[in-house]
Amino acid sequence: MIARGALRPRNRLSGLLEPFVEGHATFYLKRNRDLHTLSDFELIRERQALGLDMMRFTGASVLCELILRLAPREPDEVLYDTLVDGLDALLEADPENARGLVAARIWHLVSLLGFAPSVEVCVDCGRPFGSVEAVRFDVRAGGLRCSSCPSAGTMLGPDEVTDLRALVGGDTSIRPSSRQLALLADFIRYHASEGYRIKSLDYLNSADR
Repeated sequence: MIARGALRPRNRLSGLLEPFVEGHATFYLKRNRDLHTLSDFELIRERQALGLDMMRFTGASVLCELILRLAPREPDEVLYDTLVDGLDALLEADPENARGLVAARIWHLVSLLGFAPSVEVCVDCGRPFGSVEAVRFDVRAGGLRCSSCPSAGTMLGPDEVTDLRALVGGDTSIRPSSRQLALLADFIRYHASEGYRIKSLDYLNSADR
C-alpha cells in the first residue's frame, strides 16, 4: 500500500503512520495490482512509547511480523485481538518486567498460529516428566524430550523446564534467560517462519535489560 505524500509535514497522514499504530484505513483498491493507494487513516491508538525500550520494541516487532508472515488471508478476530492485546500489554509494561511478558506473548501467539510446543510430555515417547528430571528441548522435534529417549536438543534443568512451561502457559512473571529466548527464536525459525526471515528475531536476544 502506498501513502502518497505522507512524509510531507502538511500532509493529513503525516505523523499517523508510525510503527504499531492502530486505526481504520481507507484506500483505493486496484484490481490485479499489488499496491493500492491509501487515501485516509483514522487513528485509534498510537504506541510510539514502545520505541523507548528495546525489549518491548523487539517483542512488538516479533508479534507483528508473525502475523504479517503467518496469519491466514481471511479475517481472524481471535488473532487480531491477541495481537492488539499483546501490543497494549507491552506498551503498559514496566520495562524491568518486559522480558517475561515478551516471551509469554510470543509463545501464546505461536501456539494460536498452530505451532504449540510439547512441554508436558516427551515429544518422542509421550511419557510425562518427573518433577526433578533434566530433559532436553529438541527444536526440530517440537518440544521437550525425556532422558530415556535418544539424546537430542538443549539440556534444561528442572527449574528451566518449569519456567518454560509457565511461559508457554502465559505466565508473564517469569524472567527467561538468554538461552530460553534463543530457543524460542530457533523454534519459530524452524517451525513457523516457513522459509521467511523474521528479522526481529535477530534482535530478540540482544534486547536485554
